Amino acid sequence: MNLYTSLTFRYLKQNKKRTIVTIIGIILSTALICGIGNIYNSFMDYQVRETVKREGDFHATFYDVQKKDVSKITKSAGISKYAYSERLDFGKYSDDNDLIDLKSYDKGAFDGFQISLKEGKMPTNNKEIVISEDSRILREKKIGDTITLNVGKRVTKDGEDLTGYWVSDDEKLVDTRKEEYKIVGIINKPGFEIGKQVTTGITYLDINNIESKKGINVSISANNPKEVYDIASVMAKNLGLKVKKVDGEESSPDSNNESGVNYENLSFNEHLLRLQSASAYDNINGFVDKIIILVTSLVIICTIATVYNAFSISISERKKQFGILNSIGATKRQTTKLVLTEAFIVSIIGIPIGLLAGTFAIDMVFKIVGKFYGSSMIGDLGLRVVYSPTVIILSSVIVIITILISAILPARQAAKISPLEAIKNSSNLKIGKVKDSKIVRTLFKAEGVLAYKNLRRNKKKFRITLFSLIISVVIFISFSGFMTLFINANKVQFGQVNYDLHLSSNSTMDKNLFEELKDIDGVERIAAANDFGMGIYVPKNKMTKDSDDIIDEYITTEKLNNKTVYDIQNCMTKMPGDFEINKINLEEGSFDKKEAIKEKGVILVRKSYFEEPGKKYELNLTDYKVGDTVTGYTSEYDEDKEIKKEINFKIMAITDDIPTGSPSYNYMGLDFITYDEVGEKLGFTPSSNSMYISTNRQESTRNAVKDIANKYGYDVTDKMEEVKEMEDTLIVMQIFVYGFVTVISLVSVTNIVNTISTNINLRKRELAIIKSIGVTPGGFNKMIYLESLLYGALALLYGIPLGVGLVALMNLILGDVIQLGLVLPWGAIIISVTGIFIITFISSYIPMKKINKENIIENIRQESI
Repeated sequence: MNLYTSLTFRYLKQNKKRTIVTIIGIILSTALICGIGNIYNSFMDYQVRETVKREGDFHATFYDVQKKDVSKITKSAGISKYAYSERLDFGKYSDDNDLIDLKSYDKGAFDGFQISLKEGKMPTNNKEIVISEDSRILREKKIGDTITLNVGKRVTKDGEDLTGYWVSDDEKLVDTRKEEYKIVGIINKPGFEIGKQVTTGITYLDINNIESKKGINVSISANNPKEVYDIASVMAKNLGLKVKKVDGEESSPDSNNESGVNYENLSFNEHLLRLQSASAYDNINGFVDKIIILVTSLVIICTIATVYNAFSISISERKKQFGILNSIGATKRQTTKLVLTEAFIVSIIGIPIGLLAGTFAIDMVFKIVGKFYGSSMIGDLGLRVVYSPTVIILSSVIVIITILISAILPARQAAKISPLEAIKNSSNLKIGKVKDSKIVRTLFKAEGVLAYKNLRRNKKKFRITLFSLIISVVIFISFSGFMTLFINANKVQFGQVNYDLHLSSNSTMDKNLFEELKDIDGVERIAAANDFGMGIYVPKNKMTKDSDDIIDEYITTEKLNNKTVYDIQNCMTKMPGDFEINKINLEEGSFDKKEAIKEKGVILVRKSYFEEPGKKYELNLTDYKVGDTVTGYTSEYDEDKEIKKEINFKIMAITDDIPTGSPSYNYMGLDFITYDEVGEKLGFTPSSNSMYISTNRQESTRNAVKDIANKYGYDVTDKMEEVKEMEDTLIVMQIFVYGFVTVISLVSVTNIVNTISTNINLRKRELAIIKSIGVTPGGFNKMIYLESLLYGALALLYGIPLGVGLVALMNLILGDVIQLGLVLPWGAIIISVTGIFIITFISSYIPMKKINKENIIENIRQESI
């Protein structure tokens, strides 16, 4: 060990507190970068597993392929695996409404669609079947029994085909036949199965036994997911598939026009491809890349600020030591080496601990969450940390480079210090008169002036400290805003279920049923399904300017009373009932029933949504205000001739609530909510035979609703399972994002505490001199607090606009995929304002209290901490 290395060790030992704080900063910075990598990988792993469970791990599926053409797919280059499947219609075992969705899989399909056994064995021929654990057949039958199903196609009363997982009373099975199967196994509920009305039954598909003219489905996975569109396009041409019609015109067989390959009988697992950065839509892939770059850049800046601050203050306060070393012959290279050695020592201690902390802390959180949500979808899929050597290596490299950058600049500064300058130890101070602030003098008196001048006299140290505080505020606000954007975007993309019970009947709703349901404790909302379609004419001056391009392309114009108006056709008048209307949150106006009936008043749901390939967003189509009168129309047809009947109504209130029973806002149209009496005046006849109910989720409440519904002969569809799945998915997202923000917050708090407390500790000599000239203990404390107040105020002054600006930038990037209105993270801003003052106060109070107990003369003699 040479002299300079021993000097470094001695300094680190003598200044243990500063060394420990620096190491903690490196640990948290490393944990932050490693944690982000782990969170990202773990989140993507969870999303992929959830998608595979729900949609299979195949990239594309060809439907209705003839046996003779199968080899054109399976023997194509670039395919990693393939599987065969067939849909065998729907089967009914008894007289109830429950159905079996019959499928036929080969071994590859069983594996690819994640079919797992609960009991028994998998089928080996087309007369053996495995059925879902939720099937009601298992109440009467067991493994080894034979069942006879009435199998056919599901159609509505109008003859339209049905394939969903919810059974309506007016549907029926047609073209039926009897099929007999032997139950050989029970499978865990497949990820694609929703609810319990339509459950799954799967037989074995042997390609060799398939009839030559019978079509089967062939699912494929590509070696490189990004090539699947090109590969599938070639296959589609070889199979002679028809080109899909887009907007009434045939798309070119050679086109790939950002929406994938437009062929009939071919679909892509876009969700899985999107997660593998192989989406057909360049805007989605670009969005992910931009977000990763932005997040990584912010994290690196935060890390640099934390580490640079520690080294810069350290060098600044040891100028006398470096000057003496230079005076006895130390070269610039040797002085630089001294600082870099210090950086190396704290790095080899802090980085490994940070890597472990960034990995195991997240692992611990996931295990705790898994314990609390063991019986839900979260528990079924299992949150897990994905350990990646790439993340560990990349985190280490980034932190090492960051530490080098943070240490080299102060090291060069140390190497340039002259002995005379070092002995005076005042190069950082502004010599001469420093102007004070009249505002500070008026508000805070002499102590405030002292605090203000102290900050201005040592501008470099002041800027370093302020920069660290600003970065902390910016990071917290921007990532909190990103979290809000992320969650809101998920709701827009996938919709939401805002009710948990759906009641339906073949007859008109009984008012007594409605009254009894209202009286159940725990029933929060009841919305009757009284929805009537209509169109509205909107003057040009009442259309918003924000979405002119969409409006001009998708909404037609007409002449009405010699004026050009927009004809918005996809509008709805909703009459959910008084109970529901009274629960609606109004953004503007009020909705009194008597006044509404008199004025033909309505509540406007002002938001709509628009969707195109790879992009979805909410928007305001109109600029209607409370008090505006709307001209609309209803349509009737006489031998294909449309007859429009004009109606007029008044907007008395505006809401942003999504109507109960709707998954989202209206698509390129508006919803109007009103009372039954108003609807009748507009020409509509309320005659609902179904309703949507939202409860407090308690089993007793929901059972009470079901009992009353059964009493009146209503069928009940329980959506609780679907609601729970959507909420669980949202919870997982919140866990990942909140975990991310928590780590960011820890680094920010550590940075602030390190900066403020170290800054005060390093000024012991200066502060002791101030106390020695007669400043009272109260005045001294006030001066320190005011310094912290000024730091906090300035940090917020710069940090809040920068943080909000970054949120706006993230919103702009997100706008390539999902457009949301400007999201201001008010909660994060309030926390920042409160937190910055509390943390700076605590950071000042602890070292100040210690200094007050120390000897003034000893502190005046002191050179460093």
